Amino acid sequence: MTIKGLRVYVIIAAVILTLGTLLTLQFIYQKYNVEQPLFKLYSQTKLVKGVKIEDKGNPVRIIVNMKKTDNLQQAYLDLKGYTKQVMGNHEFVIELRDQRTKSLEDTYYKSQFIIYEAKTKGDFTRMAEVIDNHAREAGAQSRIFIDDENIYIQFTKDDNYLYEIISRKSDLVGNIADRMGSGQV
Repeated sequence: MTIKGLRVYVIIAAVILTLGTLLTLQFIYQKYNVEQPLFKLYSQTKLVKGVKIEDKGNPVRIIVNMKKTDNLQQAYLDLKGYTKQVMGNHEFVIELRDQRTKSLEDTYYKSQFIIYEAKTKGDFTRMAEVIDNHAREAGAQSRIFIDDENIYIQFTKDDNYLYEIISRKSDLVGNIADRMGSGQV
């Protein structure tokens, strides 16, 4: 079949071939310039059991199956640093997978209220006391770390562990600033 002297089958075949080539090149780039270097850096640590990269948009999601660690904050900052070395200026999000149990999830759920209260009021000492009490009630141990960006919560009980990282940035502050800029306070 021809349209205005052009063979449609040849055009379709060329488009399919070009698309296939581009997808193959993207796969090869992802495999050798992102995944392998990232896996190599992660494997040098004793923090990671496995990694999955989902590059279905921006930011790239990096799902890390974590091993048990004594210092969640340092482990996360190490992983973030390694990832930044490989990813450069590409946006990425690191999602940690742990070995949580229903008991640890319940303990975290009970602790969320004090975490978010401390996030807004800044009473982190009280937060740590309440979280420690919740952990003790569940027969678990808790460790809490805080820096300028995040609150790091970890619960451990036997061979199980739960890791949560809560951003200290408040969406409410951004929303109020937006409304103030538009005169809608």
